[in-house]
Order: sequence, then structure tokens, then C-alpha cells
Amino acid sequence: MQRLPPPSWPVWVVFALLLVPGIVVLGLLGGLKDASAELLAQSEDAVGRNVVLTGTLVDVETNSGMPVNTGIYEVTIPADEGGAAETVTFGGDDHWGFPPDPDHPAELSFLVVLDDPPRAAAHGPVGSVEPVTEASVQADREALATDEALWVGGIVVFWLFALGMPALGIVLAVRRRRAKQAARAASAPATAAWPSPAPASAPAPSLAPLDSRLPPPRI
Repeated sequence: MQRLPPPSWPVWVVFALLLVPGIVVLGLLGGLKDASAELLAQSEDAVGRNVVLTGTLVDVETNSGMPVNTGIYEVTIPADEGGAAETVTFGGDDHWGFPPDPDHPAELSFLVVLDDPPRAAAHGPVGSVEPVTEASVQADREALATDEALWVGGIVVFWLFALGMPALGIVLAVRRRRAKQAARAASAPATAAWPSPAPASAPAPSLAPLDSRLPPPRI
């Protein structure tokens, strides 16, 4: 007995189950690449003109429209050559709640970019923020290259899956249909090999002599 190819429906089930997760993973890889590109742009802009400073909590700013408050920190920027020290304020972490949580750390570290005016590029617990250097910028470049390679590889794998799985399902369906047709064609001669019964023949006409008592036929 001829063995039929496997059915195509498992391929379509796998395709349906993995299509949406594949799109989600591709979106996550794209978001990771964009975040790395943004971080690299910030690092290249801040290199050579940034400093890590410690800020002290001086106030808590409350948003009257939302249940959120923000810690306000005072940071002293050291004086340049021939200049004077400058004191600025930066916002820390936001706290949500009903009522807003007033618990803010007494000190935070700020990565300050020496623009005019100075701005805070990042902040975090004391000791967790590092300055931007040429080495950190190179590390950000390598991270971006890795994330871009993962994103491109994800696109290639996704389209191979998105196009290859339906093609495989169609090929299996066609092969299975042809195999069924071939099996039916192979079984047809075996059925026709048995001889069909001959039809009953009509009785041969009787050649008995005519009865002499019958009148002769008229001419």
C-alpha cells in the first residue's frame, strides 16, 4: 500500500501560532535598536563636556492634576578657569500614589552636560552614574552594531518563516492530493480485471417443420 505524504494542517497551525509572536519579537528588536541609536547620539553629544555631580534634595514639586510628585535637587557646578561656581536645580524621580509618596532620596547623582544652561542627561542613586568618555562611546557604538545585526537577522528569519511556511503547506497539500489520485488510479485496474458475466443469449428460432394441417399460405 502506498504511503501518503504527511498532512499540511500542522504547518498552518504552527504558522498561525508563531506569526503574532514573531511580529512582537521583531518590534522589540527594532525598539532595542532605536534605543541604542538614541543612547549613542546622546553619548557622542556629551563626550568631552560632561561631569557627574551629586545633587541634594531641596523641595518636592506636586502636580495638582495628577497624583504624582517630583523631587527637586540642587546641584553645584564647579567653576571653570576664571569663572564662578553655578548652582542649578534638576528634577529627580517621580512618585505616584494616593496620596503621592513623599519619600525621595536625600541625594542623587546627575550626569550634567555643560551646555548653556547646563542640563541633566541622566540621574540615579549615588555612585550608579558614570561620566561619558571615549571608551563608553565606543562601547555604545559596539552595542548599536550588535542590536542592528540582531534586528536585521530577525527580519530575515521572520520573512523566511512568513513565506516559507505557507509554501511548505501548499507543497504538502499538492503532494498529498497527487498521491491520493495515484492511489485511486492504481486500484482501478484491479477492480476491472474480474470478467463480467455474459448476457443471456436470445433463444435460437425453431426450425421445426410446419404443421400439415394448417392451410397453405396465400400467394
